[in-house]
Amino acid sequence: MNTEQFLIQLEQWRASVEPRLALLSAAELEHSVPGEWSLLDKLAHLAAWDAEAVLALARAKQGGKPRYLNVTPAETDELNAQWHGENKGRASERVLGDFHGVWRQLVRQLHGFAPADLEDTKRYPWLKGMALIDFVDEWALQHEMEHLQHLLARPPE
Repeated sequence: MNTEQFLIQLEQWRASVEPRLALLSAAELEHSVPGEWSLLDKLAHLAAWDAEAVLALARAKQGGKPRYLNVTPAETDELNAQWHGENKGRASERVLGDFHGVWRQLVRQLHGFAPADLEDTKRYPWLKGMALIDFVDEWALQHEMEHLQHLLARPPE
């Protein structure tokens, strides 16, 4: 994927989600049905994984690799449950602050790389032929789209 196109896609995605999030009250963010996460839970979940993407980029820049690169589905479930427990009951303002703040850090980290380094499929051997920009797309943008796509079905007021 082309870095410039990806950064545009990131900005367009957030520009479509942000106005819808801004319309929601704390009660709406915290509302959940039994057995499912609230929207606030999903935002905390995404902030945690985005923070890992920020850390992964910082480590890649220093020649390292992400902490959670090759986790099994069971390990992913354990991490998700751990982070869900840690974030349960946090004020919506704090979760939203983390959600927005880590996104800004992610964009800053991406701008700190040369596009060639982000796009080179051989630059980071631990990615096994995947470009770093595609890794970030999968970990951050596609993950967010998966969890928040329903917001786009709600027209902004």
